[in-house]
Amino acid sequence: MRTKIRVGAVSYLNTRPLVFGLEQGVGEDRIELSYAVPARLADQMLAGDLDIALMPVIELARMPDLEIVPGIAIGTSGPSRSVLLVSRKPIEQVESIALDVESRTSNALVQVLCNRVWRIAPVFAAGLHGLDEALLECDAAVQIGDKALFADPPAGTTVYDLGGVWSAATAMPFVFAAWFARPGSVDREVYEALHESKRLGARAIGPIAEDYTWRGCQYPQLSKDYLEKNIRFRLGSPELDALRSFFAAAAELGLIDRAPKPKLALTRWTNCHDTAVRMKEAGHADR
Repeated sequence: MRTKIRVGAVSYLNTRPLVFGLEQGVGEDRIELSYAVPARLADQMLAGDLDIALMPVIELARMPDLEIVPGIAIGTSGPSRSVLLVSRKPIEQVESIALDVESRTSNALVQVLCNRVWRIAPVFAAGLHGLDEALLECDAAVQIGDKALFADPPAGTTVYDLGGVWSAATAMPFVFAAWFARPGSVDREVYEALHESKRLGARAIGPIAEDYTWRGCQYPQLSKDYLEKNIRFRLGSPELDALRSFFAAAAELGLIDRAPKPKLALTRWTNCHDTAVRMKEAGHADR
């Protein structure tokens, strides 16, 4: 009996389409699934407690040997609605920003945007818990995940969508998270299980949205619109180019030591697989 691959994912709404099939039993003989917040998943990968994790992309700088599972990510090509900067002041007047303890990618993104887009140089504060506490201490605060999507911002604040600001400034998508794997962890069977899980999730967006609960409440229409209109689950050439651009900007600011080079798992096999799929589709189209 083969040892199961230890797979970790975040428990936000935007991961549900990617893990839907896994929770229905896809790959259950190969995959052991667990959940944690994004920053915790990265720490588990660093400690060797996971083989594959759906984790923030900035963590590749700390673990440059990891490989990316081709074709799957969590990103946006405009407003994301779930990665926000909530501010008590107009952005040009912001002098301090509280970072979100749950995601290092979003924290790096806001610092890149401050430098390159807004042209401000605020002080960044880490370790504050909760939006109310953060806004007592700082002019603005990063909010990510379900709390950013579902909770109304405090009265009198202005909300800046970080994914939307990035895309408007760069004409590129943004990738927040992807499946990262230790070299050798992803074989054809695991790759196909992750993609089948994504395909099943894509066909079940309605039920996922209707079923999802945050703090005892359900928001089916908001959840459905968010998954269908705001979040992109693909990882192709535009997303990889955007990753490289983001890593270069973060390295230039000293947020990471150097810009990592994304490496795809199973590159030779997946290229052949994708070519075969395209040829098959073209054959059907000719009939």
